[in-house]
Amino acid sequence: MPTTQKIRMFLAGFVTSLGALATVCVVLATPQWVTGKIEFSDNRFSNGSVLITYGLFHGESTQELSSGLGQPDLTFEVTLVLVAMILFAVNTQANNLSGALSSTLYPMEGYTYGGTTHTYQYSFWLPLLILFLNIITITIIVFYQKARYHRKQEHRKPMENAHKDGILF
Repeated sequence: MPTTQKIRMFLAGFVTSLGALATVCVVLATPQWVTGKIEFSDNRFSNGSVLITYGLFHGESTQELSSGLGQPDLTFEVTLVLVAMILFAVNTQANNLSGALSSTLYPMEGYTYGGTTHTYQYSFWLPLLILFLNIITITIIVFYQKARYHRKQEHRKPMENAHKDGILF
């Protein structure tokens, strides 16, 4: 019959693992992770912005112009794992990835690209929650193993401390 402590530990491990699974499902179901907005202007009279939205597997870009005709919305493919996600955030901020992508998707002569802002959606941060929940699950398993080891050691101690006459009997 399992002890109450054992039941609690297994239940806590189950709950944290289930929470990590639910978070993974939310992350995979959400199409928007990072949104970049790039302002641009023409030397003559036109200005506007490009809104680029990155997801886990694909992205979309939309051009918003104050005047004139814009191009239709474009889609592109994206790939992210944890290390790639960290490098992606660094690349997005440090190397102005949204600005470079905007000038590649909408090649217009005479336009100068201005300020770029990036917004990281909640799906970008949820893998950190998954990592935290998995660390808690591992910690629970380690504590359970230590408690089990100590319980086994306590059962052995009476034999080590017993008199020789008692052991022979």
